[in-house]
Amino acid sequence: MLLWAARVAALVAVGFACYLTLSPEPAGAGVLPDWVGHLGIFAGVGASFALLHRASAWPASRLRLVALATAFLGVATEVGQSFTGRDPSVVDLAFDLAGGLGAILAADALLKRRISPRRS
Repeated sequence: MLLWAARVAALVAVGFACYLTLSPEPAGAGVLPDWVGHLGIFAGVGASFALLHRASAWPASRLRLVALATAFLGVATEVGQSFTGRDPSVVDLAFDLAGGLGAILAADALLKRRISPRRS
């Protein structure tokens, strides 16, 4: 059950990140400073990916792959913005990476204590 919840959480987080970063005028734009939005959006992605990593009982080495997937999503959304009429930004990418990778490390450390690997 936890594995399915983790999968759904990861899909929702990625979908939410794509909607907010690739829509020409996403709902709520301008409510918060851009950097807060980028940190928060990608912190959600990173935390959901860390949950998926733990719930799947993948080996620790796969955490690097999860981090790479988060970084790829950040780069892809910034590049994709050039096709939506928005301006891609290296500063936004830096906040995407900081939020996503920071959340992966923090969530993984917290989840390590809470979720024990499944026994086969």
